[in-house]
Amino acid sequence: MKTIIFCIAFFQVAILFSQPPEENKVINSSFNSNSSSPIIVMDSIQLENLNEVEIISTKKSSKNKEDVSNSKQEIKSISTTSDKFIQKKKVASNQPSSRSADAPLQEEMDEDVSLLKIESPNSFEYYLFYYMSGNYNVDREKELKLAEAMKPLDPDILTQCLANAIVKEDKISALAYLKKIKENKLLSNESITYAADLLESSSDNQALITHGFLDSYGVAYQQIVQGIHPEIKLISLDLLQSATYRNGLAQAGYILPSETVINTHYLSSFCSLNNDKKLALSMTIPKDYLLPIQSFLFPVGLVFEYRKEYSISEPSLVVRNEQLWNTSLEKQNVYQYKSMESNNLSSNYLPMLLFLKSSYLLNNEADKLIHIDKEIGTVAEKSGKVSFIKKH
Repeated sequence: MKTIIFCIAFFQVAILFSQPPEENKVINSSFNSNSSSPIIVMDSIQLENLNEVEIISTKKSSKNKEDVSNSKQEIKSISTTSDKFIQKKKVASNQPSSRSADAPLQEEMDEDVSLLKIESPNSFEYYLFYYMSGNYNVDREKELKLAEAMKPLDPDILTQCLANAIVKEDKISALAYLKKIKENKLLSNESITYAADLLESSSDNQALITHGFLDSYGVAYQQIVQGIHPEIKLISLDLLQSATYRNGLAQAGYILPSETVINTHYLSSFCSLNNDKKLALSMTIPKDYLLPIQSFLFPVGLVFEYRKEYSISEPSLVVRNEQLWNTSLEKQNVYQYKSMESNNLSSNYLPMLLFLKSSYLLNNEADKLIHIDKEIGTVAEKSGKVSFIKKH
């Protein structure tokens, strides 16, 4: 009975706050219970949406499903072929439940690139967009390099070249581009230090699944440049659009779904097929992806572990979260940085703290409860979530 009450109390915490999927910087630059209690995935701040540097377009992207639909209508009013392609790529990257563009949108982008080839075959835009429309197709690397020769420090060039290097598993090139991206402030100190805590949260796992630019490349920076937890396999949902990237994962022993559209169903299938491996999912992944697999997700630091054999009362979950919060995590975004980005990132530490509070309530651990309430108050104030915490 105590376990059931605990699960109900814990999962009564509604969605913390819903964030749209990231505006892909390549363009612009749940806890689990095996009881019958309702399970609600608690959303965290998506790292990809914080203080993003606009790369191609200075316009802000759409931020919800309705706005994505409106953006499709706005495409009709755009005059130049390049601008049309940019807007369509932004629409594709802002989808809440898919990294892949749907077939009609992909066809339209390909048509824009074909038209650019006629209008301006030797232009920077044609070379760059030809590569981008291929969704990290390394067979198009020649055109990417031609564009790079024209504008070697262009933010889109840097991000696309980095993606191309990671897809090819070219760590030497990836190292060089990661340093350039950091030098050009496309990755903030806040996101990089957040990535360190993200990796530490994943240290008991074989793979860390990320969503888009900032979490994927923040982690890559820590692994390749800083040498932090290089043993953890980084799996980017965004880069999974590449056949070469998928083949690399298959060669590394991962079983891949038969479909090639990277969406919520793909993630569910991938996790199920690789249940024998220890998978960690970044809390930056949008909730649409997490809802179908929420009964197998357990909060550990800044990730959800995918484990079919766990229950929410697993003692090791409490021990691991205590160790992370009290000892292992740097938490610089909570205690050191003063920026709006750090304020938002601090919210991602709340799920583990609320999980611990629920455990302490269940087990009547008064001293620990007093301590964790203070910690929750500190993080809630930093992240602007005081009113939410009071309600729950």
